[in-house]
Amino acid sequence: MFRRSFLTAASATLAGCGLTPSPPSTESYPESPPNVLLSFEWVAEAAAVDVTFVRGNHVTAANTAELLVRSAESDRTTVWVSREHDAASEYPLTPGATLRHSLGEPSGVRVVWAAPNGRKRSVLAAADRPTPTEREG
Repeated sequence: MFRRSFLTAASATLAGCGLTPSPPSTESYPESPPNVLLSFEWVAEAAAVDVTFVRGNHVTAANTAELLVRSAESDRTTVWVSREHDAASEYPLTPGATLRHSLGEPSGVRVVWAAPNGRKRSVLAAADRPTPTEREG
């Protein structure tokens, strides 16, 4: 009895092995931002924030059209890296890179990633407006 059930199960399992595999999909993977960890340090005497790339995937021209740092309460923008605009740094952006973003006045900031095709944008990290004690340190 065991042999008969084993042979039945084995023949059903092996039946799919003779089929021709389908060709690979032509659909591309969805574009997503690189995995990066960023830190923010408020620099009161410079009215700025230092954004540091702590760790993660390298930011390259292949995975990022541009990376921007924007002030939340104003239109201040610093281009960190870009394929099309003047930028503070060049590709690849690797851990240890730091950018100083001038605030003018204390405000929250966000780091915005643009997809390689430029059509999709996403906020990679954000920091709220610093408290007075954060600005002093």
